[in-house]
Amino acid sequence: MDLKTNHGSPVITDPAPVSNSRLGLPSNLMPYSTPSAEYSSSLYLNRPRRKHVPSKLDDVRASGWLDVMKSSSPPHKNPNKHSIHDAASDEVGHVYRTWMMKYPSALTSFEQITAYAKGKKIALFLDYDGTLSPIVDNPDDAFMSNAMRAAVQNVAKYFPTAIISGRSRDKVFQFVKLTELFYAGSHGMDIMGPVRKSCIRSPNKQGKEVNLFQPASEFLPMIEEVFNSLVKNTKGIEGVNVENNKFCVSVHYRNVDDKNWALVAHTVDDVLKAYPRLRLTHGRKVFEVRPVIDWNKGKAVEFLLESLGLSNCHDVLPIYVGDDRTDEDAFKVLREGNRGYGILVSSIPKETDAFFSLRDPSEVMNFLKSLVRWKEGHIVAK
Repeated sequence: MDLKTNHGSPVITDPAPVSNSRLGLPSNLMPYSTPSAEYSSSLYLNRPRRKHVPSKLDDVRASGWLDVMKSSSPPHKNPNKHSIHDAASDEVGHVYRTWMMKYPSALTSFEQITAYAKGKKIALFLDYDGTLSPIVDNPDDAFMSNAMRAAVQNVAKYFPTAIISGRSRDKVFQFVKLTELFYAGSHGMDIMGPVRKSCIRSPNKQGKEVNLFQPASEFLPMIEEVFNSLVKNTKGIEGVNVENNKFCVSVHYRNVDDKNWALVAHTVDDVLKAYPRLRLTHGRKVFEVRPVIDWNKGKAVEFLLESLGLSNCHDVLPIYVGDDRTDEDAFKVLREGNRGYGILVSSIPKETDAFFSLRDPSEVMNFLKSLVRWKEGHIVAK
C-alpha cells in the first residue's frame, strides 16, 4: 500500500455516485445527499507562508466552529422531568422517526442484513467509545461491561473482528482485554493485526510475535511535543482533559463550562500554529490533533481486509459499527464501493454515509448477539 505524507492541504472532492446494486437496498434507504459541515473531518491547515501562519480554526470558523461544538453536545435530559405533553420532545421524536426511515434499525432490519450475508464471509469492525462503551465524562472511565465483552468475544469466534478507535491501541486493549481481536488505535494509525510484509514486527508482552502497521511513525516526537504544550497551555481551563493517543492528541472539553469553549478552541489553535504538518478535527466534545497524512478509519478497514485476504472479494460482507464523525470515513468506504454495511450508533438524527442505525451500546450488544445466534443456527442446520 503506497503511503504518501501530504504537507499541504488535501483536495476535498464530492462523494462518488452511489450504486445500490450489490447491497440490494431499496431506493428509499439512500442517504442524505452530502454530509454537512458538522460531519466534515477535513479541518486541514493550509501550507503556511513565511509572513503569515493561518489559523488552524480557519476552516472551522468558515462553517461556524462554535456551532459545530454545540451541535455535537446535545443537552442532557432531566430525569426529574416526566411531562408526556412536552411539545419539544414530541417534535424530536418525530424527527428521529423520520430519520430512521432512511437509516432503519439494524435490529429490525436484521433479516435483510443476514439475507444478503448468506453465502458470504462477514468481517466485523467496531468503534469503541459510544459503541462498545457508553460516553462518560472522564475518558479514563469508559469501561465496557462484562456482558458486552462476552458479546464481542463470542462474535469474534465466528467472524474476524477488529476494533478501530481514536484512542491509543494500548488503551483500547486495556479496556477490552481480548487477545483474539485486531486492534487499530489512533484512528487506524497504529494497527496490530495479521502477518504482512509491510508490517513492523515486534514481540508483545506474552512473547508472541505480533505485527504493527504505523503509517505515521515519523510524527511520534511531534505528537509528544504538542501533547506537552497542550497540557501546559490548557492547565488554567477547568475541566479540560488532554489525552495522548500516541499518534494523535485529544483535547476533551466535555467537563468544560460552555462559556469557556471558545477559550479551549483558541488555546488549541495557538499551540498548533507552529505545526503545519498537523491538522485539527472535531468529534463528540473533543478536538483531535492528527498528522496530515492520507490515512483514516476507512483506510484502516481497507488495510485489514487486505491483510485478511478479504479485499476485492464479492463473497465478503464488511460491517462497520460506530458513533462518531471519524467513523464516517469507514462508512463512506463501504458505501462507495458497495462493499458492506455501515451502522451508525446514535439516538439523535445525524447526516451519515451509514446504511443502518442503532440507538446506543445496549442495541449494539443485541446486534452482536443476534449475529452469533444467526451463525450458530446455520452451523446446526448444516
